Amino acid sequence: MPESTRREEAVRTLARMIQDIPVAMLTTTGMGRLRSRPMVAQRVAFDGRLWFVTSRGAGMTGEIRDRQSVHVTFVSPGDSRYVWATGTAALVDDRAKVQELWHPGYQPWCPGGPGDPSVTLIKVRVEEAGYWDPATSRMVVLAGFVEPTTFHDVEPGMGI
Repeated sequence: MPESTRREEAVRTLARMIQDIPVAMLTTTGMGRLRSRPMVAQRVAFDGRLWFVTSRGAGMTGEIRDRQSVHVTFVSPGDSRYVWATGTAALVDDRAKVQELWHPGYQPWCPGGPGDPSVTLIKVRVEEAGYWDPATSRMVVLAGFVEPTTFHDVEPGMGI
């Protein structure tokens, strides 16, 4: 299967698996320890990147600046969806993207609303993902997320 087709299939599968799961656990590394936090999941279509809204002062922002590797978990026990993704995170200041992603579920953590300058985004470029297949009682790893990049393809803020 061509690499682009495999990537498209992996993105479609992960999009279907995480659809309508309202909360994800985002795991970062800080002070030599893993730290997981519940995050309101994105409500836009998954395209190979996961987006989270946070406050610039949140502890995880410093951890992401120091170490960009993250792990994200989505769980929906009622329909046996157990999904994980690993990738590279970046902090992104994009007011238009904040407006696009904003919904009232973010208000408790970002009371100033989408116009508040302390609101920032975490973008996770998914590099590997998988899910539990209850029919076979096995973990399925989705291949094809990582696309070859050149120096010019690297997005700003991705650590290069």
